[in-house]
Amino acid sequence: MELIIILAFILGISAIGFFAVRFERSKEHNIIEWALGGNRFGPVIIWFLLGGDVYTAYTLIAVPGLAYGQGVVAFFATSYAIMAYPLFFLTLPRLWNVSRRHGFITAGDYVEKVFDSRFLGVIVAILGIIAELPYIGLQIFGMKYMLSLAGIPVSEAIILSVFLVIGFTVVSGLRGPALTAFIKDFFVWAMVIFLVVYIPIHYFHGLGGMFKWFNAAYPKKSTLSVPQMWVFASLAFGSAGALFLYPHAITGALSSKSADAIRKNAVYLPLYNIMLLLITFLGFAALFVVPGLKNPNMALPMLLKKSFGPYMYSVFSGIIVLGSMVPASIMAIASANLFSKNIYQNLFKPGAGDSELRIVSKLSVALIILLALFLTLKINPKYIIYLQLLGGTLIIQLFPLIFLPLFTNRVSAVPAGVSTLGGVATVLGIIAVNGFKPAYHFIWIGLYGIAAEIAILLLLTFFFPSASGIDMKDYSDPA
Repeated sequence: MELIIILAFILGISAIGFFAVRFERSKEHNIIEWALGGNRFGPVIIWFLLGGDVYTAYTLIAVPGLAYGQGVVAFFATSYAIMAYPLFFLTLPRLWNVSRRHGFITAGDYVEKVFDSRFLGVIVAILGIIAELPYIGLQIFGMKYMLSLAGIPVSEAIILSVFLVIGFTVVSGLRGPALTAFIKDFFVWAMVIFLVVYIPIHYFHGLGGMFKWFNAAYPKKSTLSVPQMWVFASLAFGSAGALFLYPHAITGALSSKSADAIRKNAVYLPLYNIMLLLITFLGFAALFVVPGLKNPNMALPMLLKKSFGPYMYSVFSGIIVLGSMVPASIMAIASANLFSKNIYQNLFKPGAGDSELRIVSKLSVALIILLALFLTLKINPKYIIYLQLLGGTLIIQLFPLIFLPLFTNRVSAVPAGVSTLGGVATVLGIIAVNGFKPAYHFIWIGLYGIAAEIAILLLLTFFFPSASGIDMKDYSDPA
């Protein structure tokens, strides 16, 4: 029965993903239709598409796990996601406007044009793919953690779901995750609301009782020390700057039918953070129900396993599987677009046509997801978490290449490129010295790279002419 329940979720969401090829369908068959849904998604679809990107299966596992292991430090996730949306409001509508006018599909396309540099487009693509690959792997890890207690063949279930994701992504393009995100988010919200009502009442007679117990039993975890405050603040601030530089977030935004639809989502998407807040509470409850876990990422699975019977646990497992399949699809599409448009077309075949680029993108989807699957099945979980940490610190170094030119053309290719490479070198140097730890001297390491970039930009910018690849009027809304 457990296997039947989980398969019902896997096969059901996959069927919808394959059907999505008919969703908002166009008579045109070009790469923009496959990669961005033809730029025709409205505010409601973008709401679920972007929400499905940010609030993933691994989020549902990792945030309670962080609360279990580190206490209230876990609230940084809620903080950074809130701070990210004003930046989203200011930047992504302008990027959408210029992308629509010039036919850009990726951030790499935009960077190539604004700086008249294919080399910088390749840099954006390489850093974007490096950041996305472990992110996809973490979705599979979220599935693996949950299914490990479900009493079913775990590897076989994961492999089945991964190949189905490849199938509906190749067939439907961005329409696949766009349509399946509706279903995924309905089940995820229903699960989270039920658990946050039921678990505290069942074990503590309410949320107040849970916090009273948590404060008394774990006083060090219920408050932030001064060093933790610095880590919390810098990690939240830096993560906010990085969130919408990820290729999948930019892909989701560029699929919108208007810049105004993006602005509306910047206003209302912070409501999703209620979910982050609520699932953090479940990590505190797990300290009471299943204390002493060596792997904090098993906090939510063990909490659910101990609190519910096998059938209900299978339902929750199926929902977590949905929460991994949908984000993995759009992350793979975003990475494939970067490879086909900004690496394959630039380095291997400059004259590649639209149909050839579509084929390369579809093949890239399969290769990227299969590589993430290999990493998940063969590599120690802590190493892929390290890689995801590295990806986050690297992706924010794209700030001067992607976000800065949206507001000024004063920065040209050489200062922007040198500053980005300087930021990347700074981050890698600190990691070499400090190891894969999120902070160095209590500051998130990605911010050291940003500091280096600012210094280089201030030093070099005035020695080079302004960038002239794009007129600043192209960033404004159509009249």
